[in-house]
Amino acid sequence: MMLPVNITNMIGCKLPVIGAPMFLVSYSDLVVAVSEAGGAGTFPSMNFRSLSELRDAITEIQSRTSKPFGVNIILHREHNPDWKGQLDICLLKKVKFIITSLGVPRTIIKEVKAAGSNIFCDVTNMRMAETVCHAGADALIAVSSGAGGHAGNISPFALIPYLSQLGVPVIAAGGIVNGKQMAAAFCLGASAVYVGTRLLASKESAASNHYKESILNAVPEDIRYSPEVSGIPANWIETSLEEYLSHTDKKKKWKDVYSAGHGVYDIKEILPAGEIVKNMAEECRTIFANFKESL
Repeated sequence: MMLPVNITNMIGCKLPVIGAPMFLVSYSDLVVAVSEAGGAGTFPSMNFRSLSELRDAITEIQSRTSKPFGVNIILHREHNPDWKGQLDICLLKKVKFIITSLGVPRTIIKEVKAAGSNIFCDVTNMRMAETVCHAGADALIAVSSGAGGHAGNISPFALIPYLSQLGVPVIAAGGIVNGKQMAAAFCLGASAVYVGTRLLASKESAASNHYKESILNAVPEDIRYSPEVSGIPANWIETSLEEYLSHTDKKKKWKDVYSAGHGVYDIKEILPAGEIVKNMAEECRTIFANFKESL
């Protein structure tokens, strides 16, 4: 079995690995490192307070790599009132692909595709997936249970093949930190994998040293699925969540609540992001090469 090419051919990268956009973690260093390694780096537009800062960030990344990268835009006006301006800048700067989340992108899919960019949509269930597929989404990001940050509640073993029935490429998100899980996602029908928590513990990640150490020391039982931070269910390291909830002035402490996925158990060291991406792909290839012999 070969690595799938649906997504790599679509956006022009070598490896079917997308670095998940992590709030206050994914900046230019991480994006460039993932893309230069053959994957596709991404960042959330909300990492930048102003539209000019967003424009400058895209310009910087484009000056450092010619490889494809994407930008995640939250479409929920309450959470991100500037989303339309952010989208306009991304399309003007010809960002290769846009990732939408926390909103219905029906009104912008045609606009994105007309500008020459691809659009991938976060989904957690079939209803959401059907809506964006009918509107013309290029790929579905299947955000399953076990994903860091905002996550669904359906097992990836069900969600990936379930959504694959729609005939649109599926990107597997949730608990993927090594080549074994990457191979499993492809066997389930995924066309690419979405890697967040593993890259959080990389040298290029902007996460604090304490955050990274918390990832290295965590196990799946330490992850708590809760809506208590943003009102939307998400996975958090429980000790940081409890500390956050104990403070009366939560606005001052929200940066110290740490999101992470169930894959934390297999993250043992902080490595360069490019090395992480290449190691995962190589382990996946080795598993596929040896698969028949192991049966």
